[in-house]
Amino acid sequence: MGFMRTLSRKLFIFQLIALFSFGATDAVADKHPLNVEDFIGIGNTYVIEQNFSVNRNLSSKGQVLFLTPGDAYRNMQAQRYQDWSHATVDSRNLYRVVKNDQVKIVGKKFNEAILEVELLTGPEKGRKYFAIKDDLETNFSKK
Repeated sequence: MGFMRTLSRKLFIFQLIALFSFGATDAVADKHPLNVEDFIGIGNTYVIEQNFSVNRNLSSKGQVLFLTPGDAYRNMQAQRYQDWSHATVDSRNLYRVVKNDQVKIVGKKFNEAILEVELLTGPEKGRKYFAIKDDLETNFSKK
């Protein structure tokens, strides 16, 4: 008799957990519907529309691409944790992106947080650089 009571309690608790967990996933799905076009995939082309540099030669604010994936990763970590002590990059290892520059995604690194991109426009056309995924999502739009 005690065994059946314990079993029925466990079954009841399991049903409650299942009920609430399915309800929670439905609520999350309603807020953030999955859209295949939202994913950054290899081969996709993007064009910069905001936060671009005015001139490639001047040291100004704006979107940059990195020559090495390590530089991009350290800067991503610095942005995330606001600790800029190890995020210095030689300006010769940066590419300043100006308005209407286009890039194509050719690879992903560091658990898809850093994207390898190929320049499709500009003086460095065809050269590969690295971009922070969050910056690309914010400043570029899919073409």
